[in-house]
Amino acid sequence: MEKIIEAVNVSYIYQTKYQKTQALSEVNCSFERGRVYAITGKSGSGKSTFLSLLAGLDVPTEGTLYIDGQDMKKLDRDAYRRKRASVIYQAFHLFPLLTVKENVMFPMQLQHISGKAAETRAEEYLAKVGLSDTLSGKRPGMISGGEQQRVAIARAMASGGEILLADEPTGNLDSQNEQVVIELLCKLAHEENYAVIIVTHNEAVAAAADVVYGMSDGVLTVVRGEIQA
Repeated sequence: MEKIIEAVNVSYIYQTKYQKTQALSEVNCSFERGRVYAITGKSGSGKSTFLSLLAGLDVPTEGTLYIDGQDMKKLDRDAYRRKRASVIYQAFHLFPLLTVKENVMFPMQLQHISGKAAETRAEEYLAKVGLSDTLSGKRPGMISGGEQQRVAIARAMASGGEILLADEPTGNLDSQNEQVVIELLCKLAHEENYAVIIVTHNEAVAAAADVVYGMSDGVLTVVRGEIQA
């Protein structure tokens, strides 16, 4: 399979006036379309820092992060986040005053997709995540946590990108909704050809992943899965 993301000797240092903290140390790994990846590790191990680099929120202090063979440092990272990579959060981060459908339409509107076209596509994405038309006019606070997370996934799909990054996506869900979200993320990778990368403490999420990486003190290792050289 073709690598969509490759990290080569990626290190990241947080620097303040008083100290430096090595958050990542010479990380080497790759991610392909059509697979689910879990990155596990204790709090403070560097998982979220690495996810922020994959999302283009910052660039490595040392080493190179390639997106389809292009150095992240040379990309328009705002455009990358709008069109290529989407992040799903534990706390959903939906716009509370917009309806479910309007939340999903939002990334398309940023790309200047017309209202009717955006509305039609939003309905298609909501159907793909198993949400009925009856919910589309409701605001996020009127639906369950599991439904909110599925709206967040539909909104991520609406960006049109093929990289889906998830930060503890099941952290606020009960076991039933957790399983629904896990199955949905796997379906997006295996049937829709997304590269799905999940930072998680959840053993069920890790068990469902095709590849599991472990992070400890900024060092990434392979826990399970066959990695292509």
